[in-house]
Amino acid sequence: MSKITAVSLQAKNKNRVNIYLDGEFFAGVSLETVMGLRLKVGMDIDEKDIRNLLELSERSEALNKAVGYISKTPKTKRQVKEYLLKKGYSDKVVYCVIDKLSDYNYIDDIAYAAKYIENYKNSQGKHLIEYKLMMKGVCKSDIEAAYGDNVFSQKEEAFMLAEKHLKNKEPTKENFSKTFRYLIGKGFSYEDAEQALSKLRGRNDGEDFNG
Repeated sequence: MSKITAVSLQAKNKNRVNIYLDGEFFAGVSLETVMGLRLKVGMDIDEKDIRNLLELSERSEALNKAVGYISKTPKTKRQVKEYLLKKGYSDKVVYCVIDKLSDYNYIDDIAYAAKYIENYKNSQGKHLIEYKLMMKGVCKSDIEAAYGDNVFSQKEEAFMLAEKHLKNKEPTKENFSKTFRYLIGKGFSYEDAEQALSKLRGRNDGEDFNG
């Protein structure tokens, strides 16, 4: 049997606690785990038993936290990972929870990306959508898988946005230039932006546009 000789908050992470057995460091665990198991200085405990108990408790707590987190709005694997790490759970526990959530399809980066694409394809170009998804932790291959064989027409979307942007404006070179920059800022390629504006120019006096 071993005795808990110290329980102290970590200096750099107030959500984690260091546990000492018989005067020596034993493990760092979440504060919530320590409180839930009512661990305190002076308790006699078997080292093997407490190790297993701490790991099972942390996994269970982290899983519950993660489920609550993703129940509000869908999240990517990276978002769940960062959330749990901030809560004070170890890398081992976090990856275990992410694997379990993935097995049950509670988190799915491809499905997340597909939903994001569907929501924003009418207002953002592919480049911008890809950038924002990658910032959320979705890898390039998962983004491409989300597009699949149903890649929406960037040219048509660019044209629709350009048409909306130029609505009630004079078809001047300056306004076409502003719309061109607007489309680029929305993540459309130079080619798609130019073709969209070329199509709109055809409705007017055939004015040349050089971007």
